Parts: sequence; C-alpha cells; structure tokens
Amino acid sequence: MTFPETDIRCFRESLGNGARVLISTHIHPDADAIGSVLAAAEMVTGLGGAPAILLDDDVPIRCRILPGADNIISYPTGKPTERFRVGLIVDSGNLSRIGDVRDALEKDAVLFNVDHHLSNDSFGRVNFVDLQSASTTELLFSLCRELELPITPSLADNMFAGLLSDTGRFRYANVTPASLHVAGELVAAGARVTDITNALYFDLSVQDVRSMSEIYSTLEIFGDGRISMMFVRLEYLVEDPDCVVDLALSIRGVQTAALLSETRGDKIRVALRSRDGVNVARLAERFGGGGHAKAAGFRMCGTLESVRERLLPELLRAVGVGETTAALTEA
Repeated sequence: MTFPETDIRCFRESLGNGARVLISTHIHPDADAIGSVLAAAEMVTGLGGAPAILLDDDVPIRCRILPGADNIISYPTGKPTERFRVGLIVDSGNLSRIGDVRDALEKDAVLFNVDHHLSNDSFGRVNFVDLQSASTTELLFSLCRELELPITPSLADNMFAGLLSDTGRFRYANVTPASLHVAGELVAAGARVTDITNALYFDLSVQDVRSMSEIYSTLEIFGDGRISMMFVRLEYLVEDPDCVVDLALSIRGVQTAALLSETRGDKIRVALRSRDGVNVARLAERFGGGGHAKAAGFRMCGTLESVRERLLPELLRAVGVGETTAALTEA
C-alpha cells in the first residue's frame, strides 16, 4: 500500500522530535491489538518520539511473550496525571473503543488512526485505514517501509503475532498474496514463528482445559443447525475464549457461532464468528460493538439469559431462519 506524501510527512514530524505520544487500542485487546501497539511504539521511538502505551485492559497472558509487553500500562490500575497532545490509535474502529484511555488525551489532541476495520469512522487528523490489510500489523508493516524504518526482530515478532491472529493462523478469507508476502518478510527479519504460535494457541492451563469441558456442555444449536451458542459462567472463565467460539463455528452446518461470557462487571461479553454469507460485524455494531465480517463482538448489560434472548432473533435473521425456530439439543 502507498500513502499520501503529506500524511507521511505529518506522521514523521508529529511523532518524532521528542514528542510524547499516547499509543492505544480497543478494549479487550487481541493479539493484533497488542502486536500493533508494541510495533507502533517501536516505530515512534525510531522516529525520535517518546511513546507511552496505555490500555483500558490488562495484556492477555498469551501476549506477554511479545517484545515490549512489560512497557504497557493498564489504565484501570495506573491512571497517569500526564495528558497527551498527540495520540496514535491502532486497530480501533472509533475513538470510543479505546475506553477510558480517552481521558488521557487533550481535547485538541492530534490523532493518528491506523486500522483495517470496515467500521472505521476516520476519527484521526491523519487516517491510515486499509480494508485490504488482513491485520493492522500488516498495515503497520507497509507504513514502516514507507517511513524507511528497519524491520527489527522485535518488530517482526509483534507484527507477525497480529497477522497470525487476525487471519486465524492464515485460515480466514482475508488472507491475500500480500499477507503471505508480509509474513515471509517478517520471518526473514527474525520473527519467532514457533514460539509465538505456541504462546497464542497452544499454551492452555489445566484449569482452562477443565473449564472448557464445562463450557462445551452448554452448547445450544438453533436455526436448523445453522447457529451454535455457548455460555461461560464466571467460575469457568478462560484466558482465551476465542478458541472456544472457533470450535463452535467448526460444527458441521453451522454458519454463525456465539460465545456469551459473564465478566467481573455487570456486562456480558459476546464473541461472534461466521462463515461466508453472514456479516457479524454489522450485527455487533447494532449492539455497540464492532469487528470484522467474520469475527466481531460486543458487550451488553444483563445476564446470560437476557442477552441470549436479545441476540438470538438477530442471529436467526442473519442466517435467514424464522425467529420461532426451536433450539436443538444435538447437532
């Protein structure tokens, strides 16, 4: 991807020269979000700026292997007194998605927006938004090349993690020849493919495995076998719920899967996945969330049961089945 010369100049001048730069991403960050903020921070440092990574959530355990993860500040436990005049927001469709971190920005802060979501509302003064990039880290790779910054082994690790995550280990339909080319470049630059893949996907605790057995037992099938739904009570929370919802989607005949999880607050977290033909991002947006056509999510006040009742009619409409379809107990 090529970028307007004026935007590149503005990016270089605003984020360099010792500027203090707030870097953040969306709430409940995934590996693309974490990889993106870490890569962005190294890029800002390379331009001569002074980055500060501030998130509304903790870093997921599986992402703590990534270089620089120890430098991330969790806003709920470390609210700073500093306010920033420059912000670099990555992998977030709109500014509200970064949560309370917005409070750390000056009202007239200069914002740079780097993202690949269809729902992005171009909230930045400069917007690097590319819907063809499979991950935000893929887009940052292109931006890094444009800025003539070297791809260091640490950059390669963080960018590869984001690309691996948002392509579902290169299984999703968003994988392009460009994505695979970037992956090859990152491996050549020193990305630790095995270590990162194992950390993100194959590093479950004994408790997580036991919890998953309980979660799988909650499986419900709706809409003539086209919708699968699972539920997570607080006592069975797992570190990586994505692997659970991915399994729910792998059921033969299922077009859309939903995982409803209790949180330690008063909201239910909903993760959505779909196959071709169902755009779950649009569905998530109706409930204040967002994401991609095949992977999206949102949070809603209520109980597992009340959120299920509100969500199910929307899912049935999405797969073209009448709302009165009864749940099946078996696939």
